Amino acid sequence: MQSNGVPFSTPGFFARVFAGNRLISTRSFDRFGVVRFNNIGTLTNVALTIQIFNSNGVLFRTRRVPAGVEAFAVIG
Repeated sequence: MQSNGVPFSTPGFFARVFAGNRLISTRSFDRFGVVRFNNIGTLTNVALTIQIFNSNGVLFRTRRVPAGVEAFAVIG
């Protein structure tokens, strides 16, 4: 999301989620700017790292998500 709360335009964007150095999943964003990792239960029981890539495959953002989280938004 942009700092004003409007989702980025994310066609072609994808995200990878890691637990430590282990890749858990790679998923594409939907038309609403949301990516959902179906193979990660909630509340999370380990800290995760999310890497977001643009449609050209260039790393756009990296965020760390603490354990005990159900949903997470990347802003800015």
